[in-house]
Amino acid sequence: MMKHALYFILILCLLSCQSQDENRQAPPDPMATDTAATVQPPKPATPDSAYLIIPGESIGHIKLGMAAKTVSSILGKPDSGDAAMGKALSFWVSKQANEPQHYVAVYTVTDFGSEDETPRVQQVQVTSPQFLTTDSIGTGKSLPEIRQKYKKLKPLAYFRNEQQQQVYIYNDREQGIAFEITTSDSLCTAITIHPKGENVTDTYLPLHPDMTRLGRP
Repeated sequence: MMKHALYFILILCLLSCQSQDENRQAPPDPMATDTAATVQPPKPATPDSAYLIIPGESIGHIKLGMAAKTVSSILGKPDSGDAAMGKALSFWVSKQANEPQHYVAVYTVTDFGSEDETPRVQQVQVTSPQFLTTDSIGTGKSLPEIRQKYKKLKPLAYFRNEQQQQVYIYNDREQGIAFEITTSDSLCTAITIHPKGENVTDTYLPLHPDMTRLGRP
């Protein structure tokens, strides 16, 4: 009887130890990954509406088709410009001290003989890196970076800037956006929006009258 009692006590002890082990929480496996808790990289913040580029539509608060007088009410009197034969090109230049000088250029066209002869915005160009698309494309970006977002870019023309650098104009006709890219470093120096489905060089003469066209895409 004593022997059986000892066996019974030993079995109870083993069962108790097993129960305690099962209740203990296993230490975390440092090699295990929890996909649900994986930290995803934050999405780029959408630019402020005053600096947002929407291809084929607007840059900041200046929209394609907007009346020229409305542009002046938003940006004030232009710093310089040129006008002839119902077409006008106006520039607003940044004046921040100790900052690189940038500009906003607005090209307007008057449709003479139509019911509405109000001069209206046909193109807008910016050079400041503050202006960005929703996918964070702006001046200062490289051509490969831009091509990742705009896969239908085609070179339409080239010209020489004031520094005698050769600059190519790349256009995404369907989306209505063009990029000026210097050949020395393949970086974007200016962005232009225009009506979708059109070649930006069709009305680009006021900006670069000496450009060489590469032919129509």
